[in-house]
Amino acid sequence: MSCSITDDEEKPAPSVSSRTSSQPLPLVLADSFKNETNSTITNQIEEDDDSSSSSSTAAKIRINFLYMSTLFAINHGCSVSCLGLANARLGSIGIWQSGVLYASYTASALIGASYFVKRFGSRNGLVLGMGMNAAYVTSFFLVTLIVGKNEELVWLQNVVAIVGALVGGVGSSILWVSQGTYFSCASQLFVSNKEREVLKDVTSRFGGNFAFIFLSFEVILRLLSTLLIETVGLSWEIIFGVYSLLSILPTISMMRAMDMEIYQSLQNNNILRPEDDGSDEGLSPLHKATAALDLLCSDPKTKYLSPVNILFGLSTAFCSSVLNGEVIQKVLSDPNSTYVGLYTAVTSTVAAVASLVFGRLESTHISCLHCGKEVIMSIGASSYLVIALIFFAFPDGSNWNRASLLSVYILLGVGRATFEGTLRAIFADFFPNEKEGAFANIILFSGTASTLGYALSVSGALECEEVSKHCIEYSDNSIHNVLVMEIVIVAVAILSIPSFWRAVWMFRQEGGSDDLSIEISLLDGLDGGLE
Repeated sequence: MSCSITDDEEKPAPSVSSRTSSQPLPLVLADSFKNETNSTITNQIEEDDDSSSSSSTAAKIRINFLYMSTLFAINHGCSVSCLGLANARLGSIGIWQSGVLYASYTASALIGASYFVKRFGSRNGLVLGMGMNAAYVTSFFLVTLIVGKNEELVWLQNVVAIVGALVGGVGSSILWVSQGTYFSCASQLFVSNKEREVLKDVTSRFGGNFAFIFLSFEVILRLLSTLLIETVGLSWEIIFGVYSLLSILPTISMMRAMDMEIYQSLQNNNILRPEDDGSDEGLSPLHKATAALDLLCSDPKTKYLSPVNILFGLSTAFCSSVLNGEVIQKVLSDPNSTYVGLYTAVTSTVAAVASLVFGRLESTHISCLHCGKEVIMSIGASSYLVIALIFFAFPDGSNWNRASLLSVYILLGVGRATFEGTLRAIFADFFPNEKEGAFANIILFSGTASTLGYALSVSGALECEEVSKHCIEYSDNSIHNVLVMEIVIVAVAILSIPSFWRAVWMFRQEGGSDDLSIEISLLDGLDGGLE
């Protein structure tokens, strides 16, 4: 289901009854739901036409985008809060659970997630993905209940944790592909209804707004566990129960969000998305299911963008398992993981503020304040490089203090801001006609890297016989070599920067905007500006 700012030719709308004989009941119900949505949006567009106000339409699009971002942020904030606590609260099974989560997340991006989004639309994909994400969060609540009632039911605890991770991984894949498509469509629709707006500037602003909202709620939800333990003294069962409830409510509310693809089609005088047997414009279901792989093979820019995604995935897995799971407990003498939520909230706070600042720098054209997306991405990659070098010099945390620990979490926030905001805006700019495949590629490479990182963290492949500088003892008394991961992250970080600039060069050669680059210029009307 492609959203485009160009007008499509009108196509006759197939009736629901003509499709019921050949489609399964769920698809028929989905089509029926889309027809009802069409009717609602048609009335809304007619009202907009009556008012002859393109600015009003653009405002509605922006409000709906912010509405989506808020609900998405609450739901996903609950899941990442639980993910950050998985290793600390569930021990080795928590690391295995995180690895399974990223494995199913990655596999779904390769085959399946893009099909659902193309077939049913990004808004419906958001609803499904958030629902499955809520199931993952609820698995933490169930696991803590099981352990609290009977220590002999460890096997059931493991089953619930792994199944929850499988469901959550698939849901997160659908969720992020849907978010990327919704973001790209909203940006295109906003430009088409707002005079004197440029798409690259709108993607920067929308990307910054989304990342700020997303990361701000992540801060609040990460702090929630520490707050409830320290001030109220609630048990982990109740805390995970609160997270479960907070992840379910936004899922229900997301059903009220505007369907951007249908809105675009109706605005271009099409009654339904162009469909034929479940595919867009003649695309086969197989192509829609493997859009990420097809784009990777057909467009070399995705290959050069992949190191940035790999860097984020490896760094996330390494810091989650080593920094959150082990180092912070040693530095703060915190075996109960009370302050894990507090320090991870520092990362989210820095990322939220930085994403808003980066978005403004990317979209403004005032004097020397304009800074291109590729420079911001280089800053993010450099942040992860510095973190890996810090761990290389002081791997076990024995020489760390609160200040050094805080500096690492701040650097993580800078890197996170570039990934959640700037990188997604770049993918929207680079791949306007294959959004589902493009955003699935982000998941494919970052998810694969995270899966590998978690697997190396818990498997015997990197275990040591005795403790040394780069062989640190985990809380479960196992001894792991962290040197390999540190070297790999350093190498990928160094590779990712020139590789990313190569992708930018290719985009320009294709006729893309030169304004992605750094632009330092004097005010309009003055000569001698540098570009």
